[in-house]
Amino acid sequence: MNFVCDVHIPYRLVNFLTKAGHQAVHVNNLLSGSKSKDIEIARYADSQNQIVVTKDEDFENLHFGLNTPKKLISVLLGNISTNDLITVFEKHLVEIEKLQESERFYIEIGKNQFTYTTEYTIE
Repeated sequence: MNFVCDVHIPYRLVNFLTKAGHQAVHVNNLLSGSKSKDIEIARYADSQNQIVVTKDEDFENLHFGLNTPKKLISVLLGNISTNDLITVFEKHLVEIEKLQESERFYIEIGKNQFTYTTEYTIE
């Protein structure tokens, strides 16, 4: 899998994902770094077939409103330790890997929560 982690996601999660055999990059190392606009990050992620990992709910609005980014993990953990965040990802990584083949998905991940959708209706 290929991830781009947004500005409020710790570098240690990037390192964890890389050690788990995936490609991962922090947004601070892309585009205009932490000054990149959400829409730029979303479009870049789509062009690279990346999954955006974020705590920023603006990405949810982009995902459902503009269909970008196509693959999004919304972290609903608030201010938790980096170790706890990594533990949550470790717990759900196999489930995320199964969804990777979907053209589009939205995941909400929390300490005791893992919900997702791959089904969308266009009105």
